[in-house]
Amino acid sequence: MASLTQFSFAKDQTQEISKSCLKDYSVAVGDTDAELINFYNQLCDRSNRKNDALKQEISLKIAKRYQVLGYNLKALEVINVLRSQNVTSRELTDVTFLAGVSIAQNALNQMRSTELRSLNESSYIPAKQLAETIRFAQPMIEKPVEVEDDSFKAKTNKSTKSSIKSNTQSKKNKSTVSSEKSAKSKAGAKNTATVKKEQAVIKSAPTHSGSSPFASLNK
Repeated sequence: MASLTQFSFAKDQTQEISKSCLKDYSVAVGDTDAELINFYNQLCDRSNRKNDALKQEISLKIAKRYQVLGYNLKALEVINVLRSQNVTSRELTDVTFLAGVSIAQNALNQMRSTELRSLNESSYIPAKQLAETIRFAQPMIEKPVEVEDDSFKAKTNKSTKSSIKSNTQSKKNKSTVSSEKSAKSKAGAKNTATVKKEQAVIKSAPTHSGSSPFASLNK
């Protein structure tokens, strides 16, 4: 029991930030996350006090952890300290953006769900500019290239060739039938014209009603 008590006491001690560290980093007051506490203990360790590069790296990890946990104001506070030390990096920019967007989103949700109101003119203009900037900065999504199986390609090509051949033959047959119909139509029209012509000649021939067919010979 005594050994377990000592182990528990030692564990609790490691899960706390020293008072001297809290004086140097007041933003850590009230933090209970084990990962954050571990970062601050590393930050305040005597062996790391003169290693500025390591301290800046740990501070960036603290800012990222704050942002993940939803403590966005604390994340921005740590970021401001790093900015004052002329620290710049893509990770720092990403954390700044995510924290700022989260704060804006929370405020908008508060406005819409609790206060039951919309954006006014002064708040809508910058929100619109942000939305447009995000739209222009959206990532390009590449479509995956589909790899077809060789056997599938062969079947597809064969099917395509067969379809083309069938369409060509069908068009040829249609053309032949059309030509035959046209020829028959022309022949029919010619026969009709001939019959009409013969009928016209017969009608135009003179007739001698009541006279003998040999009358002309008697004259």
